[in-house]
Amino acid sequence: MKKVYMMLGVALVMTGCAAPNPYGYKTPVEDRSRTSPSPSPGTAVPVESESGVKVTPIGEMPVIRAQRDEQAAARVQQSAEPVLSQPQSPAVIALLETARQDSSGGDLRMAQSRLERAQRIAPRDPEVYVQLADVQRRQGQFLQAEQVALKGVSVASGQSGALRRLWNLVADIRQEAGNEAGAREARQKAAAY
Repeated sequence: MKKVYMMLGVALVMTGCAAPNPYGYKTPVEDRSRTSPSPSPGTAVPVESESGVKVTPIGEMPVIRAQRDEQAAARVQQSAEPVLSQPQSPAVIALLETARQDSSGGDLRMAQSRLERAQRIAPRDPEVYVQLADVQRRQGQFLQAEQVALKGVSVASGQSGALRRLWNLVADIRQEAGNEAGAREARQKAAAY
């Protein structure tokens, strides 16, 4: 009788493994049939866009409004050369450049994702904070953008060019959020550098 129960148990387990997934999702499978040469270290590798995966957000899509003030973008991008506190890694350079391309192409979510990754890699780089806060401002995320810019101010201590750009960005964020007094205060701090 013990053998019968054992065989029945094995049969049930095998049937459960062979049955369709009751939760309605497919188990991810990695396709390693295509071989490609591995890139050299520090080389940016583009991600295939035709992966077959579609991401559907659960909540409503945020409204991304057009940039109101072209001069605000000019102030943020005053200098084409980033102000650095330390040498940037090739990964951070690649992430910043692709984030700039995403941002100028209107893909602000992808730019934000790349900049957050760059921030994890180089948390002491003020240029990352400038770009990330600007992308968040353009998305209408004023509170987060101001917090990121102010964190950048603390990171950029002693770097007058970066501090000026960050305080101008804080002023733009406050201006767009409707805080006129705060914007004036931030512009005065920017003028001090």
